[in-house]
Amino acid sequence: MQITTSTKNNLNSDCIVLFAKSGGDLLPYAKVIDKTCGSAISKAIKNSRFQGGEEEVFIINAPVSNEISQVVVVGMGDINQANIDSWRLAGIASGKALDTTGVVSSSIIFEKTKLAEQDIAESFAEGIHLAMYRFDRFLTNQKKHQQSAFEKLILIVEDEKSPALKTVIKNVNALMEGVNITRDLVNLPANFANPDLMVKTAKDLKKDKISVQILGEKELKKLGMGMLLAVGQGSAQESRLIVMKYNGNGKAPYKAVVGKGVMFDTGGYDIKPAAGMLHMKADMGGAGAVMGMMKALAKRKSKVNVIGVCGCVVNMISENAFLPGDVLTSYKGLTVEVGNTDAEGRLVLGDALAYIVDKEKPAEVIDIATLTGACMVALGGSYAGMFTEHTNIAKALKKSGEVTGENLWRLPVNKKYGSMLKSKIADIGNMGSSPYGGSSTAAAFLQKFVGDTPWAHLDIAGVAMIDKIGGNIPVTGAGGFGVRLLVNYLENNPK
Repeated sequence: MQITTSTKNNLNSDCIVLFAKSGGDLLPYAKVIDKTCGSAISKAIKNSRFQGGEEEVFIINAPVSNEISQVVVVGMGDINQANIDSWRLAGIASGKALDTTGVVSSSIIFEKTKLAEQDIAESFAEGIHLAMYRFDRFLTNQKKHQQSAFEKLILIVEDEKSPALKTVIKNVNALMEGVNITRDLVNLPANFANPDLMVKTAKDLKKDKISVQILGEKELKKLGMGMLLAVGQGSAQESRLIVMKYNGNGKAPYKAVVGKGVMFDTGGYDIKPAAGMLHMKADMGGAGAVMGMMKALAKRKSKVNVIGVCGCVVNMISENAFLPGDVLTSYKGLTVEVGNTDAEGRLVLGDALAYIVDKEKPAEVIDIATLTGACMVALGGSYAGMFTEHTNIAKALKKSGEVTGENLWRLPVNKKYGSMLKSKIADIGNMGSSPYGGSSTAAAFLQKFVGDTPWAHLDIAGVAMIDKIGGNIPVTGAGGFGVRLLVNYLENNPK
């Protein structure tokens, strides 16, 4: 999709998107267009049930003038209360409507509000991208009229030559390219998305000046990554640890982001029920987010130094699979009793975290993972769980979540939860001693593998696959959660 800018005196597309407020009243610039069309738009609204509520859409398919054959009116609710997230949601609503109409191009006329035009353009363009994404590669019988047709979005702005606006559009396109990589990876079924695909995806990033190191099972055994290897040992797929480095800030310290890449999770011998297994292709949502994040940072030429790490395995059942009660030796040297083979993500992440902290000494480390059903129970699909004892990191991550609409809710992690991981035969267990507080005991497990390095854990179990629970953003399938959040956080906190 191409995004360009033009002035309000230059409407050169067959379709136009306008905005209305509560009550269905057109906003000022929309009224100007309506007047040139002989009030056809306002008359159509008056004869409809459209009330201008947030994300409400009214489509006029009949020509309203010689130049405009289709109109999409998007409600903004109370325009005086509209914020960046409101405009992102308006972008999603607009994108869905434009995709439905089948138009090739459309003009968008922004309204003057208390927000800067470039901020509105950035958020709205993100929304359009989120809505226009389609995962239809396996639909072989789509007729031409069912296929995606949209090609060009024209933003009607005050100053089409604004350098700031041009930069914003360029950066949004780069950001959403990363988001779409993540969405593709998470949406793909497990017979396509496996550790080998993640290796290929990482290697493709080399053209963006990202260095890539792939550690296979032979190297992982030498390193002593007993937890990560145990999770994948029941699968015919080779487990991998993928390490990617992006240098955009010279000799500044690196930050690390580690993603859980369980490409499919049967639960192992503590097998999941059938209904619980259906969406387990998305159990690599954290690793998918790291891939998209690295792509976006490089394409945006972000002035940051970041190491992206993906621990990629498949948790299967076979004669080689690990068992409840097994004792594993981690990279860090801690022995771990397996209380449940379905608590596998923390095993993969524990080794990956300990390795990157030891080898690269990052200034801070964040992990992102579809880790616990307990977090889904606590927060539903509107927030991801955030666990850290570092208040500065928590505040900065929360702010980035609010800006990007990928919201975080801070949950507790401390020694009290760590003490619940006792084992009689090993240093620690991978399960808490109580059935309660599962998301916090999982975070406490990870905390044992980062030492003194400032660390935060993001549990995205409820937000990685929107069809699974709903509530994050109004799109289907994977929403690419984490890419926009992490890019914003890293760019605004480079040191």
